[in-house]
Amino acid sequence: MLRFTVRSHPGCVRDKNEDCFFMPPENGPFIFAVADGMGGHAAGEVASSLSIEALEKNISKYSGKLPHYNLAEMKVFLEESILEANKEILDIQSQLSNLKGMGTTFTVAVFFHQELLVGHIGDSQAFLFNNSGYVQITEDHSLVTELLKNGEIGPDEVYDHPQRHLLTRALGTSPSLVVDFYTTSIKSGDCILLCTDGLTSVLRPAEIREILFQNNCLDGDRLEEAADKLLNKANELGGPDNITFEIICYA
Repeated sequence: MLRFTVRSHPGCVRDKNEDCFFMPPENGPFIFAVADGMGGHAAGEVASSLSIEALEKNISKYSGKLPHYNLAEMKVFLEESILEANKEILDIQSQLSNLKGMGTTFTVAVFFHQELLVGHIGDSQAFLFNNSGYVQITEDHSLVTELLKNGEIGPDEVYDHPQRHLLTRALGTSPSLVVDFYTTSIKSGDCILLCTDGLTSVLRPAEIREILFQNNCLDGDRLEEAADKLLNKANELGGPDNITFEIICYA
């Protein structure tokens, strides 16, 4: 059984919320996604919206088939949806000069009973939290991640590095887009978090886990309370960016 909720907020500094998200109907298919637009002005908002709209359109188009897809077929479906969104964002940029330079991150998760499939581009993130600890499922497509992997900076420098927002991969930046996929086993008591970096730029994963499990997010009645506390805490810490996250608990 899945329990899930979402929060999306402009934060305390930005005038607009350029994040976008997709949440499923209560009876599925259980597909979740977040997107963090970039490009300034209206452009980031346009790019993130286009990516989510492309996913929604394909979910609607294949609604009769999706429940019968296996993991491999679902991966193809997600990849095609993401590549369609990328092409659409590039096409619009070529037509409208004021939207040139826009792009978006995109992280999508699909639940298959006790398996989770995640497709990913950019630096929005997917985490698995439980009573034992946490693991970051996705790897950021960012300059600081490359610096970390090359040993040029340490793990603690990632959060405060002056170039931490520079992406190495995003929708709308190249016609040759590679989507990363991850498959993870899940069990009762696991919570999946999909989030834009407005959350993780101010709250470390251990702090997020503490808030979730202190508030017993596995309890359906307290999931909303846990989500509110996460959002409020991020804003209390300055809310320097748009904040969007989805919490999905597997009970």
